Amino acid sequence: MPKKGCLIVFEGIEGSGKTTASRNLQKYLTTKEHKALWTREPTSSKIGSLIEDILRGEITVAEEAIPLLFAADRADHTKRVIVPAIKKGYIVISDRYVHSSLAYQKSGMGKVFGRDWLEKINKYSINPDLVIFLDILPQEGLNRIGKWQRIHDDKFFEDMETQKRIRDAYHEILNLNKPLTGLFDKTLLPSSSLSKVKALSSVNSVTVVAVDASLDQEAIQNTINEIVQRFLRSQGIKKQSEDEGPLSTLF
Repeated sequence: MPKKGCLIVFEGIEGSGKTTASRNLQKYLTTKEHKALWTREPTSSKIGSLIEDILRGEITVAEEAIPLLFAADRADHTKRVIVPAIKKGYIVISDRYVHSSLAYQKSGMGKVFGRDWLEKINKYSINPDLVIFLDILPQEGLNRIGKWQRIHDDKFFEDMETQKRIRDAYHEILNLNKPLTGLFDKTLLPSSSLSKVKALSSVNSVTVVAVDASLDQEAIQNTINEIVQRFLRSQGIKKQSEDEGPLSTLF
C-alpha cells in the first residue's frame, strides 16, 4: 500500500542554504500538486521562542537544560504538527530535526552530553524518510552569511573552528564518511545530478543525500527537486487532494 505522506529533513552548518532550499522545495512540490508543509526547529512555539532567546544570549540557563529544551520542542513539534500532517498526506519538510542536536553536541559546543542520553531524551521524535545534507566548507558558509540578512540562524555558532567541528560531526553521524557505492546511477540519482551530489548513505534505514552546497542556488535547487521527486516515486508517495480538511486543523 503506498505511503500517504513523509518527513524530509534538511541539515547543514551555518550558511549552507538549507532554509532557502527547504522553503523552495515546499513551493516546488506544491506546483506539482503535492500537499507540502514547511516547518523548522527551533519552532515558533513558546518553547522554541525560549530557545531562540537563549541562543541570542538574552536568557541564561544551565547547560544541562539546553538539550532538554530542544528535545521538548521537538517532541511537541512531532506530536502536534509533523505526525498529524503526515497522516493527512502531507510531505513535511523540516529545516533541522534530531540530527542537528546530535551534531552540535558531538562538536563539543559547551558541555558534551553522551549520545545515548541525547537519543533517550529525543525518543519522541520519529525517523525522517529522507535527510538532505547541504555540505559546504565553513569558510564559504560564513562568508555567505555576511552577504544576506539572517532571520532564524543560530547566532551562537559562528566561528570557523566550531563550524568545522559541527560539519565533521554531521559527516560521522550521517555516515557520510562511509558513503554507499554503486547507487548514483539508480533510483534517486539520475546522471544529470551526479556532479552535484557528494555522497549517498543510510542511517538506521534513513536515506541521506549530501548535496554540494557551494554551487549556485539554481543548480542546488534543481538537484534537490529532482532527487525528491524520484524519492517520492520510489516510496509510492503520490499526489494528494485537499479533501481531508484544511491544514489549519493541524495547529
